[in-house]
Amino acid sequence: MKKYIAVIFIAASLFVFSGCEDYLDKSIETDLAIDDVFKNFVNAQGFVEEMYAQMVDYGTAMHWQSYMCLGEDAVGSDTWMFDYRIDEGRYWSWDQNDGMGTIFYLNRPWNNPPHPNTNAELPFERSGIWNSSWPGIRKANIVIANVDELMVDATQDERNVILGQAYFFRAFFHHELMKFWGPLPYITEVLDATNWQIPRPKTWNENVELFKSDLKKAAELLPVDWNEMAYGQKSLNDNQFRITKGAAWGLLGKHLLFAASPLMKGSKDPYDYDKQLCIEAVDAFNELFKIAKTGRYELAAWNNYEEVFYGFNYNYPLGKEMIFSQPGTVAWFPRFLAMAFQLATHDNQSNMHSPTHNYIHNYFGMNDGLACEDSPLYDASKPFENRDSRFYKWIVVDGDQLIENLGAATGDNEKHRYAQFYDGGAHRRPTTNVGTQTGYLVKKWYPRSFNKFDNRIDGMMPFRLHMRYTDVYLMFAEAAAIAYGPDASTPAGMSSADAINALRDRAGMPHVQAIYLANPQKYMDEVRRERAVELSYEGHRWMDVRRWRLGEDMKYKLKTGLRFDKDHTYFKEEVIRTKVFDERHYWLPLPQGYTELYPGFDQNPGW
Repeated sequence: MKKYIAVIFIAASLFVFSGCEDYLDKSIETDLAIDDVFKNFVNAQGFVEEMYAQMVDYGTAMHWQSYMCLGEDAVGSDTWMFDYRIDEGRYWSWDQNDGMGTIFYLNRPWNNPPHPNTNAELPFERSGIWNSSWPGIRKANIVIANVDELMVDATQDERNVILGQAYFFRAFFHHELMKFWGPLPYITEVLDATNWQIPRPKTWNENVELFKSDLKKAAELLPVDWNEMAYGQKSLNDNQFRITKGAAWGLLGKHLLFAASPLMKGSKDPYDYDKQLCIEAVDAFNELFKIAKTGRYELAAWNNYEEVFYGFNYNYPLGKEMIFSQPGTVAWFPRFLAMAFQLATHDNQSNMHSPTHNYIHNYFGMNDGLACEDSPLYDASKPFENRDSRFYKWIVVDGDQLIENLGAATGDNEKHRYAQFYDGGAHRRPTTNVGTQTGYLVKKWYPRSFNKFDNRIDGMMPFRLHMRYTDVYLMFAEAAAIAYGPDASTPAGMSSADAINALRDRAGMPHVQAIYLANPQKYMDEVRRERAVELSYEGHRWMDVRRWRLGEDMKYKLKTGLRFDKDHTYFKEEVIRTKVFDERHYWLPLPQGYTELYPGFDQNPGW
């Protein structure tokens, strides 16, 4: 009897739970003969392409504003926004379609609830992480189960790259799920009525060997560059987002670092890592560094750093920093990130995110390379002076020029030429609904010309990368600090501190100071501070605070703003919001219906 397989969005692998028996009474294949799917490379790659569509871009997966910052790094202006529910500790909201506040990358997008279109061109019309990852795992397992037997009309290289992508995606989708929901089964076969009742692992790391196996296979089978392969010539102008050997090594290193981190290790000590897993993470990152030495990857230059974050004329901002990313257009609503677009220089929308003063103060240090609390240069009466060069590159402060062509803002609009973030200023709440709450805004994702006066909005392409080369340096530095110490040599030929210093060299900043190198905990704090600066407002912070086991510390709960007058005669920090974060908030709750289907698939603690 011929098997059939759907090429459209199909039911989730493990989560055939909902209506499980009814679902399993039907064939899981309904549209194309499986022989046809794997008939040749073109057909098989077409099937694999849907796994790319099931990757979720945290920055563009919502409506017309991105609010991907859920840590203490930013504060939203409206209580309907999902970040407000996270701040209140209402994690169940991710699974409750009860209004605009549940539009988020975890579960559902804006346009098509409750059945998004996986193949939609716009990312915010696709499924969120929960509803995309399970069918993505199933697709990967279908590929792995059938390529060797059925894909006969193909070269060995073609079979290899199909399998390599499948092994990568099987690991990637499991990783995405486990980042948010904790230990979950690692599904390695196509589930049916006989094998779907798989218990949850007791710990996050029970599946680490399966991750390692899949990603090492992926690294072995995938190319360094699709354009250099015969099969890549068939899609020569469309290979920039395809998964490569470097992506496999990068994800392996990342997963091993996460597995080594305090939360995943099961420790309550924020400095307690698994040393052996850190050693293995360093080895994985070293394989990526070897590829980089061939010219495949490099750190973006300081004067051209913007190429990482946005492009013009509908061109993707790629460069050689990109390791891998979700493909898809962001040329419409998703280009409006909620940390900049609502200023009156652009439009009159009210909902926005403002960088918190506590985050800016704690992490964006001084130009002597020290944290604000350690530097003699820091003056609380002049908080915007002598700061880290990245502070000026990415953060908008009072008095900054807001538009490129000053003459375009005339009459009453002259007030929009320069930032008025002081009390009573044109861009400060509560004076206006289109202003900052905290005294800061972010300019990382936009050029100064992105506004209604310069009229450089159409064709702008801001883009959040799943992994970029800077992140690899930062993850390597964190793992190497545990595995070998702050300044000891590693198999990669550089120390942890060398990696941090390379990033600081780019920014024209001094190297890591001796006061940090002498103490392992202080040095780890410095590594984390560097990560907070370089990856600021890219959607990493909430995950980092959780995996480091810091969420219950008041330092990571407070969200503050800075109040000051026009002449800067006073500066006063005020608490805007205090996050609710208890032991249970390290993991999201699982959908209740799924935890009641059979023994062994238990709810996360506290939910």
